[in-house]
Amino acid sequence: MLIGPRIKLLRQNRGISQEELGKVLNLSKTTISHYENQTRIPSIETLIDIADYFQVDLNYILGTDNSLVSHKKTLQASDEEIEFILAIRRLNVYNRVVTNPKKYAKLVESRLP
Repeated sequence: MLIGPRIKLLRQNRGISQEELGKVLNLSKTTISHYENQTRIPSIETLIDIADYFQVDLNYILGTDNSLVSHKKTLQASDEEIEFILAIRRLNVYNRVVTNPKKYAKLVESRLP
């Protein structure tokens, strides 16, 4: 089983301690140590959280795939979309837009011709 060694490798490659990883995942340092030493097996939910945190495919952690690359889809932004995002950031409203995107989408729609 490769789960423990893979978690350890990912953590070490990121340069974080077991305690730091535990804080991110709301787990104790001891629990992370048990996972890495294979004395405990993480739940599927925890495995998903670990894969998301390290941005790797879950199959890599499970040992069924040796690719570190996430198979998640990436979105391509146009130059106009990137400029729009940068403009929002310059206006210091970025955090408000991110926290309540529906509200700001409606505001933008109401101002379109």
